[in-house]
Amino acid sequence: MTQFLDTSVYDWAGYAGVAIYLGAYIALQLGLIRGTGYRYATLNMVAAIFFLISLYAEFNLASAIVQSCWVVISIVGITRVFLINHRLRFTDEEARLVRRGLQDMPKPMSRRFLNAGVWREVQPGFELTNEGEPVSQLHFLSEGKAGVYFNDSIVAEIREGFIGEMNVMESGPASATVRIETPSRVFSVSGDNLRRMSRSDAEFRAFLDQHLNAAVKSKLIEANTKMTQPQAGE
Repeated sequence: MTQFLDTSVYDWAGYAGVAIYLGAYIALQLGLIRGTGYRYATLNMVAAIFFLISLYAEFNLASAIVQSCWVVISIVGITRVFLINHRLRFTDEEARLVRRGLQDMPKPMSRRFLNAGVWREVQPGFELTNEGEPVSQLHFLSEGKAGVYFNDSIVAEIREGFIGEMNVMESGPASATVRIETPSRVFSVSGDNLRRMSRSDAEFRAFLDQHLNAAVKSKLIEANTKMTQPQAGE
């Protein structure tokens, strides 16, 4: 009886290893985790450890070698990711942009995004987008204020966030003119650069689309909230 229970524990360790291996791979294919991040390597390492435990009941040298190598490779991968992230440095304004606009993007990708653009001091009257004209650049307003104009009438104000996110990837026409109202600090990256980076890195494109869509959704929610609020005197 004791031998049966002991053997069952090791069997269940093997089953757990299989479940973790398969779960990690399914999550990777569904885009829930990244192959270059901590989670995938950690899950594979844990699965390999469970397999090594299961081999205690019925040792197999070939399996032990494979699983031990898997543990070592996973540790190397985790260490590599840690060192890459540890070496990356962001200025205060870069960190602010990442924190406010690219929250979930991995640090190496955020660094590539920032390296592709430039920071500028922009004076009042400068137009970041022009109504009806193709959007050629993605902007992030870090400091200052911009007005959003439709048919020459101001419809909204922007004090921080992305500008041009709806159409920059397709170079489609801007739905409104965005004009700087006060001295501002703006980060700008060309649509050509973003499209080139996206073609060479599907994972970057997925993260960029996620954050640009979130920016659009946030603006729509804010606009709907303002429209439903009662006006003064009503």
